[in-house]
Amino acid sequence: MKIRFAVADDAAFLRELIKNLMSSEGHLCVGEAENGQDAIELVARTLPDILFLDMVMPLKNGLETAKAVKESYPEVKIIGCSTIDSEAMIEKAYEAGFDNYITKPFTKDSILKAISKVLAQSGESSHGRI
Repeated sequence: MKIRFAVADDAAFLRELIKNLMSSEGHLCVGEAENGQDAIELVARTLPDILFLDMVMPLKNGLETAKAVKESYPEVKIIGCSTIDSEAMIEKAYEAGFDNYITKPFTKDSILKAISKVLAQSGESSHGRI
């Protein structure tokens, strides 16, 4: 199954890393954003299957971005990719609409496991953390 994905992270090298990992598995990047506001607009234009979303970004942070995306496009799966590993903040991420959450630095395997988990879900977050 070819997955259409988008990446929102203010660090260009991390956007590139995720794009390369996903593309090597045959998936299609439909766009990237370096801030939360651009991420919301990107999702509206491209309707990806999965949005990889950083927590700390300019204009709108990951929580604000996830809420906005899920409000308009609840079918888009959101995988958080962040250095923040505080349990309280991760719980806030799930409350905001994240479907899964992996911490940086991540591996190809952790990304693939996160994808499998969110695609296996029937529209509800299992709050599974990789």
